[in-house]
Amino acid sequence: MAEDAFLGITHSTSGARWIEASTQLSGPNQDRLAAALMDVFDDLPIPLARIMAGMGLTAETAPHYIDPKIRDLLPNPSRFKDVDKATKRLADAVMSKTPIGVFGDYDVDGAAAAALLISAMRDLDVACDVHIPDRFTEGYGPNTAALLALKEKGAQLLVTVDCGITAHAPLAAVAEIGLDVIVIDHHIAGPELPRAQSVVNPNRLDEDGQYGYLCAAGVVFIVLVGMVRELRERGHFAEGRTPPDLMGYLDIVALATVCDVVPLVGLNRAFVRQGLKVMAERRHPGLTKLADVAGMNAAPNVYAFGFLLGPRINAAGRIGGSGLGVKLLACNNGDEAAGLALRLDEMNRERKQIEEGIRIAAIDRAAEINHPVLIMHDPSWHEGVIGIVAGRVRERFGKPALVIAMNDDGIGKGSGRSIAGFRLGNAIIAAHQAGILEGGGGHDMAAGFIVRADKIDELQQFLNDRLMADLNGVIPQTLHKASGLLSVAGCKPELADWLDRLGPFGSGNPEPRFVIPDCRIKSAKFVGEAGAHLSCRLDDGSGTLNAIAFQAGGTPLGQAVADARDGHYLHILGRVRRDRFRGGNAMQFEIDDVAVPPLAFAR
Repeated sequence: MAEDAFLGITHSTSGARWIEASTQLSGPNQDRLAAALMDVFDDLPIPLARIMAGMGLTAETAPHYIDPKIRDLLPNPSRFKDVDKATKRLADAVMSKTPIGVFGDYDVDGAAAAALLISAMRDLDVACDVHIPDRFTEGYGPNTAALLALKEKGAQLLVTVDCGITAHAPLAAVAEIGLDVIVIDHHIAGPELPRAQSVVNPNRLDEDGQYGYLCAAGVVFIVLVGMVRELRERGHFAEGRTPPDLMGYLDIVALATVCDVVPLVGLNRAFVRQGLKVMAERRHPGLTKLADVAGMNAAPNVYAFGFLLGPRINAAGRIGGSGLGVKLLACNNGDEAAGLALRLDEMNRERKQIEEGIRIAAIDRAAEINHPVLIMHDPSWHEGVIGIVAGRVRERFGKPALVIAMNDDGIGKGSGRSIAGFRLGNAIIAAHQAGILEGGGGHDMAAGFIVRADKIDELQQFLNDRLMADLNGVIPQTLHKASGLLSVAGCKPELADWLDRLGPFGSGNPEPRFVIPDCRIKSAKFVGEAGAHLSCRLDDGSGTLNAIAFQAGGTPLGQAVADARDGHYLHILGRVRRDRFRGGNAMQFEIDDVAVPPLAFAR
């Protein structure tokens, strides 16, 4: 309905509807609580006070929210199925110095989860050998040959991290030869669990789902907490032995939590908040050297994890050299870490070049597809970047997007990104169960799969039908939620500082977005490689402010801003940022969308 549209914007330049962000409190109650919060925090800006009040934060709860503590939010590890079995088996391994084989995944979460386990075991003087599968020759998840290779190298206990929940055949094969396997995963589980000594996964069907938002590294952290507790109870640390400093590894957990795009709520907020503090201490050579190579010249923040460090670690699995990320994160030698960081940085540059060409081609094809689910495939596409490209297509068209890299044998490896309301991971599992896919799984918003070329049309119809059923036959219009109005003059450093305190922001805890109404656009120009981004200045009469719209090149958004250089006014929706390039107290507005003011609002 038009009357609930924020500033009357029912169809922005990107086709979105603007609405007011939902709040627990509104009206006079919100105003009274905001005033009370401003009495507690002297420097709290009015827009943030209203947001906090809308969240239901009070003078008593707000301090705990903005500084979440692990001790307050960490659950008893024993609440999870099979954790006690896993921690006892790991404690046995520590006390008997049993060599452990670790099988991980090639993304940031998998690398971090493996590095966390390896590092803690190294502190306990337990030898670990790790295997990260090659994305191109082995694919995702445990395979029998690799598991047996770990055994041949001496492993007497196997632990899979960020994978294993669907690896029934490989885990059954190693169980047959009497090798214990502990599965630590967070991906959606099916009704049948793999054959293993223990399966720890907050997304098992027999779990209550309260901690289903954890990434794999977070689950590993909880298992290690339980293991250390078990070792204490056995008296292992009574003779001068030192337990691992698990809190000192929270930078690795935080990195994984941000990069795996899991909801930043509850315990995850504490992981990231406290992990950023550990990162600032530059304890670990791997992350420290990678931060230096990435040009991270400010205090660590979520942006650094998600856009500077994460992509470089991911590049190892996307381009080749899947084990480099684990080596870097677990490295405790500065010189070795420096070399690994340089190699990952080079791989990331190569990844960006490959991605750009595929992104352009995929978007061109998607524009010609008349389906509710966008599926694109090509034999020339590099499977290492298809997940990123799928995300870009989804952002551009507001539909679920699946991008498939085909090989010469007619087998495609695909990656998909979804929209709110369509549980893609479940749909992919259902397609596998229906015999359409060779394999697959994932989360609500992201999934991976293997498909034969002759099954792609069937997959298209299956997912179309599934989406229509889930969404009652209607593809929802993209909604952009605004937390309020803001002036250029109001975009002050104090506002950015308080936004940081309310973070970390991400899935489940969206960053507040504001609308600067009736802006004139100045100095608009496309910047970056191939003019990928648009830079400009905003002028609303209260001052001027630098602004940027990332990935706006060739989009309706970018065109609308560029066209407004002739003096037209626009409503600008986006996020307040410190200008990292100019430093100091320089501010910047990151544009997410723009709209032509309706007549009632236009000057």
